[in-house]
Amino acid sequence: MFELISFFILLAGLAGMGVILFRKVPLLVDLPETTASPFNWQGFFSNARTRAFPAIKNFFDKVSSLPIIKKLVSSIKESSWLKSLMGRVKKSDLANKIKETSFVKKFALPKDFSPEIFLQKILSKIRVLVLKLDHKTSAWLQTLRERAKKRTFLKSDDYWQKLKKITKKK
Repeated sequence: MFELISFFILLAGLAGMGVILFRKVPLLVDLPETTASPFNWQGFFSNARTRAFPAIKNFFDKVSSLPIIKKLVSSIKESSWLKSLMGRVKKSDLANKIKETSFVKKFALPKDFSPEIFLQKILSKIRVLVLKLDHKTSAWLQTLRERAKKRTFLKSDDYWQKLKKITKKK
């Protein structure tokens, strides 16, 4: 039953892809050919800061202009809990202590930050994780195969039952 349902889902997916291709191929044929790709990875990483930060700032500007957010912010600003917390922070100079901790310094971006090297480090860590997972799953598979082999061996091992039958007949 499960196989039948999955087969119908596969057919529906293939039919859907066929319909999409049937509709889009004429549009793709009409497009002009380009010799070089307009996308440049080096430009993408170098311009990421100049494109991402204004977009994020624009998002927060739009969100902060919502009336619900304005009411929420004003109620938080007027709360006695926040006023007492700010009074304690000013007295203890907690902000400067936090800035001086090594935990905060560890997360500060260095001046010679390279997104490509950062991406390489992330991908290498992901690769190590995947290799560890692969090793673990292969060990699990090996133990499962050994258990199955033991079970089949015990099922086929009827030597003692045959001896009992032979001795009873005599």
